[in-house]
Amino acid sequence: MRYLPWLVLVGSVGLLGGIALLWNNNPPVPAPDEPEAKPESVIIVHVAAALRPPMEKAAAAFEKDTGIKVELRFGPSEQLLNTLKLTKQGDLFLPADDSYVNQAREANLTEQRYDLAQMNGVAIFRKDYPKAAADITWDDVFKPATKIGQANPDITAIGKLTRDHLSKSDRWKQIEAKQPVMLGTVTEALNAVKLGSVDVAIVWEALVPKDSPLKRVALPGLEGIKANVTVAVCNGAESRAEARWFAQYLEKEDGGQVFFRELGYAPPPVAEQPRAESNKTGETVEILLYAGSMLRPAVEKTINEFEKAENVRVIRVYNGCGILVGQMRTGRHPDLYIACDPRFMGEVEDLFLKPTTLSNNRLVIAVPKGNPAGLKGLKDLGKPDLKVGVGHEQQCALGAITKETFLKSGVYADVKRNVKVESPSGDLLVNQLMTGSLDAVVCYVSNVKPNEAKLDYVPVTGIPCAAPQQPVAIAKDSTKQAIAAKLIEYLRTAESKERFLELGFGWEWKGPTK
Repeated sequence: MRYLPWLVLVGSVGLLGGIALLWNNNPPVPAPDEPEAKPESVIIVHVAAALRPPMEKAAAAFEKDTGIKVELRFGPSEQLLNTLKLTKQGDLFLPADDSYVNQAREANLTEQRYDLAQMNGVAIFRKDYPKAAADITWDDVFKPATKIGQANPDITAIGKLTRDHLSKSDRWKQIEAKQPVMLGTVTEALNAVKLGSVDVAIVWEALVPKDSPLKRVALPGLEGIKANVTVAVCNGAESRAEARWFAQYLEKEDGGQVFFRELGYAPPPVAEQPRAESNKTGETVEILLYAGSMLRPAVEKTINEFEKAENVRVIRVYNGCGILVGQMRTGRHPDLYIACDPRFMGEVEDLFLKPTTLSNNRLVIAVPKGNPAGLKGLKDLGKPDLKVGVGHEQQCALGAITKETFLKSGVYADVKRNVKVESPSGDLLVNQLMTGSLDAVVCYVSNVKPNEAKLDYVPVTGIPCAAPQQPVAIAKDSTKQAIAAKLIEYLRTAESKERFLELGFGWEWKGPTK
């Protein structure tokens, strides 16, 4: 994903407002005199027809809880991918199988992905087929009188995976020889069996309710037809923060997963992670860590303890995440990466194993003690003669998130006129604020906490992109994955958690703390 330079946008006051409600029914309260949060954002989701049942329910529940509209655009997976390639528009891409997400990632169309479910192929026969389901075999499929319906393998995930899998034997050739009725979506194939216009079709098992009168037959060989359902954030997303919020909701056990499970979709396969191991070589082992600058004060003491206890040397590279991503794209890969925001993990997700989330942070307006300019919210940063500092949008997550927050709040143009400094880290901004060269800076609460004797801050509320999460992941090509996994264990301990919390971070890790 590329972040464009600051542009003065005419009429930006009319841009999207903040989000009124969180899905956990604890709405943030806007700071005094800030624009009221408005449910004007629309999340456009390109979604496979096979996922219509759970997605319609999940979207309706999300809209009810947050006030954010979700527009679902259904179609065959290949068609959705081609639409995304052609238009580069939309916020989320949700095909029926992650092979299409992989293609989108290779074409630089998507970033962060979230695993939602798994679907299995099954043969469905019409309800009045003259044999019991338990007695039906492949011989029945290939009888001269049997009419086959087939989701088109050139445009649908179920068709493609069926062809790919059954081509390993003679089954696919036999299906082709039967000249099946080609149908545009898996839903059309299922409906054709329901209507009796065909006798049999291979569809996703989750689309057939348990009480359906249709005859469900697990023919030998179909067990290999599986789809991993993954949703990815589009690089061209106009409602990026809201899209990521909805994707996270879909992944949550008490969120979208409720609808996937109740409708019979299997849980996604558990991502394989390296087993954490201590260094037992007797020699000092080195690992390379890349981390966003804002994480340094939260992780340094834990890393020091890890080095001493495990006889490991951790070479740290702290910098703006945009700079780190650029280095990784030129060929230098760390063993472990902690990003300041999921988007900067998404930009290099092909280099890493599945990330987990450690913490979250939030944007604030930092001001000198006593708040001499009387700032109450984002719009006050546009006051005449105010000297404002912000993060550099291309070099660090702070800058990219700050710009997005300004746009969502409708204050972009007014504040831009007062921006005097763009820095690759919040710490540098805070230093300039304390020397008196700036009147206010937009940074993270963790940048302010160590300097509370000299600084105050005004929270930025009501906008999801103003509270980014910090994911951590191990490199796929690392030769020291087990040691890197051990460091992650240290970062998840209760002691590490307290260090994050003392700096104003929120804690995201839901597993046990040792």
